[in-house]
Amino acid sequence: MDPLKEREIEERLARLEASLAAIERSLARGGRWAEAGGEARQSAPRYSNAGARQHSSAADDLTSIVSRWFTSQSPEWWLSRIGIGFVVIAVLFLYGYAIDRGWITPPIRVLAGAMVGAGLFWAAIRVGTNAMTASGHGLRQVLYGGALAVWYLTAYAASVWYGLISIPSARLLFFVLTLTSAWISLQERSEIFAFIAIATGFATPFILFAPVTSLTPFALYLGAVAFAGIFIYLVRGWQSTLWMTFVAFWLLVNGTALSGGVIRAGAPGAIAVSFLLILAGAAFTRVPSLRRQLLETGSSRYTPTPVSEASQRIMEGLDSLSRMLGGGRSSPDSLALWVMTLLSPVLAIASLANIWVTIPSEVSGLLLVGLGSASLSFGLRKIQDTELEQVIFTAAALWSLLGILKIAPTPESMGIVSVYAALIVTYLRKALIGPRTIAKAAILISLVAAVGHGLSLPASGALRWRWVMAELITVGASAVISRKLVADAAERMQGAVLAGMTYLAALVVIMNLLEPVWPPLVTAAYAVFGAALLIVSRQRGGARVLLQLGGVTMVIVVARLLLVDMASVETIWRVLLFLVCGGVFLYAGHRLQPARAAEAGK
Repeated sequence: MDPLKEREIEERLARLEASLAAIERSLARGGRWAEAGGEARQSAPRYSNAGARQHSSAADDLTSIVSRWFTSQSPEWWLSRIGIGFVVIAVLFLYGYAIDRGWITPPIRVLAGAMVGAGLFWAAIRVGTNAMTASGHGLRQVLYGGALAVWYLTAYAASVWYGLISIPSARLLFFVLTLTSAWISLQERSEIFAFIAIATGFATPFILFAPVTSLTPFALYLGAVAFAGIFIYLVRGWQSTLWMTFVAFWLLVNGTALSGGVIRAGAPGAIAVSFLLILAGAAFTRVPSLRRQLLETGSSRYTPTPVSEASQRIMEGLDSLSRMLGGGRSSPDSLALWVMTLLSPVLAIASLANIWVTIPSEVSGLLLVGLGSASLSFGLRKIQDTELEQVIFTAAALWSLLGILKIAPTPESMGIVSVYAALIVTYLRKALIGPRTIAKAAILISLVAAVGHGLSLPASGALRWRWVMAELITVGASAVISRKLVADAAERMQGAVLAGMTYLAALVVIMNLLEPVWPPLVTAAYAVFGAALLIVSRQRGGARVLLQLGGVTMVIVVARLLLVDMASVETIWRVLLFLVCGGVFLYAGHRLQPARAAEAGK
């Protein structure tokens, strides 16, 4: 049998034994608590017994948790950790003593550190693979950790404290140690060594700081560390490793290099960094789905994704959100699949735009629209993974909308985005909740922008009419989406809310359009708008929302006539306005009579 499988079986048996022992201790303790509780009830008043039971149970629970943790660790677990701690303390004492006496020069100190690390590493290799405790950490991993710690400290001291080697040489040693830690994590199947490898790898430019003379070595180093983190995730499926790689890479590129002005077009190595950003965007987009495909091969080389308590809580939160939107259950890697697939191309293109600032922003928009079209074309194929299908169509909608915002000018982009959102909701099947959610969010944002601009100081000239046209298109697209949602029982509430926001936006747009021309035209337009809502509500079954909005509009018309127009309009125009509004009311009442008669007949 494979030694690794034997070790896994032994680990599981040890954990089962520890769990059974903990259950036995808990049952025994429960019996003692019951006996103590019975004696207390016989000898003390009832209220004091209840209060004492509450305080004692809380204290006993804390004590039992601490006791179980201590008793769950085997003697070799404690001995190995205390032993490696004594060794490190002894080395530190010896260094201090030798330095005070002047016995050890800096080269000897560095050589001694390297030899101690090599000795610990050799001892770790010699230790058997079965020297493991029930918690999964044994003497071998402790020795590996001690060797890495000594080597990291020695390389730092040789460069920063003693100046025996240059900063680039120390960085190279740190990178070698990063690869060594990554190899240990894969061999030992230990997530902590992967954390050490990726964390120290990305922190090396800050620990061993040096002025950047060329960006090419910087790009090569970041790419190598990111590749190590991605490779570890593909083989072992550790979410912490992937998330650390993703967040650290983009923060390091955007937070320090780009914001600090180090990476700019024309700088040495800017082209190398640009290639790195393109490759990183493609890699982070592909890695979550590639991991699923590798697991489907059934190879023992790729271990299933471990589910920790934090991962379980994240999955529960995603399941709640998915149920609210009408989706299915999530997987341990669902969060990475959604976030990294959707954001990686956007981050890469934004970073490239920060480097090549002379290139127009419309180029970034064209790239995003092209990626959205490619994603849509790929999603039309037959995909077995339903969640991956959702992500692909969501990516197509998101990237295309972001591209439209960059390509189109400001007023027109709002209308184009609204029309695109209406097309998604109208023609895309309901099962694809991801792109439909993107479309609903887009139309809501467009409505808020339209209302906000309408209530602000109006523009003048051609710009004003451009805004008016964009606002009218937005209101029309929102009306189409509201009608589509109201017709579906599952989305009727969303449709009603969107219809209310569309109604408010329409009132603001009408006022913004006609108020500068002649204020009474706003009242007349409101009357026509309200009558249209009432008539349409009777022609389309189940449109109760339109009936209510039409009634509210008629109330607004009456209020404007009596409170605004009566005081601001001359008599002759007042007569004409009342005649127009009265005629609209009469026509609406006439059109509603057949519907009322039909309802009475039923």
